[in-house]
Amino acid sequence: MLGIAFEGCACRAAFHAGVAAALSEAKLSFSLSAGASSGSLCAAAVAAEKGIQLPTMWRELAGRNVISLRRLLWNRSPFDMSHIVRNALRNNLGSLDLRTFPTEALIVATRLRKLDRIVYSSHQESDLIEPLMGSCFFPILYGRPVKVRNDWLLDGGAIDNMPVEILAERGVTDIVGVVTSHEGIVNKTQLRKRWRPSVHGAKLHIIKPSRPLAIKSWDFDVDHMNQAIDEGYRQGRLFVGQ
Repeated sequence: MLGIAFEGCACRAAFHAGVAAALSEAKLSFSLSAGASSGSLCAAAVAAEKGIQLPTMWRELAGRNVISLRRLLWNRSPFDMSHIVRNALRNNLGSLDLRTFPTEALIVATRLRKLDRIVYSSHQESDLIEPLMGSCFFPILYGRPVKVRNDWLLDGGAIDNMPVEILAERGVTDIVGVVTSHEGIVNKTQLRKRWRPSVHGAKLHIIKPSRPLAIKSWDFDVDHMNQAIDEGYRQGRLFVGQ
């Protein structure tokens, strides 16, 4: 069984977008996809069979003015990230009712009440948009907190920034891990030290940049975004042997 996990890394997930597009072009299919924070958007796109659309979505985000005085009055925050990301998802992925799609997406968020991990499945949710927004929710930047049923949510990367273990727990034997460090090292959580991904009971195949990415976590520079997408696409093609 083959699965894929995407690291949470804010705007640096432009690299993930390029990888997902290359894997989609190669018709590589996954039983499960998983992601936290911005990585969850990529996991959902893979499950929706829209990996090829991710570069377009990330380019739509590039160069955007994330500060809005109008949103300050409405959301009590001058930042407009929630509105921007929500619209980008709808414009590029369409319906996020993925219950009948073969790939199951696992969306990792942090439950604020207990500060523990909660996982939403695309095979159980009629619309993934709120779990995705919750997984990406970063205080101040995303305005109002996100509530799914009885749980207020926080960025999934705070508790599990590289969700490879949940794939192994679900029986995945081969896991593709997409990370943005050229050293193949990630922050296991946003609160703990850096970690080289590993998992018991499964083979882990890392896709990473060949060199340091210019793009930073909250970097909407168009050139940096395009460079990260292009590098991800190259590394994705190398992975599938093209």
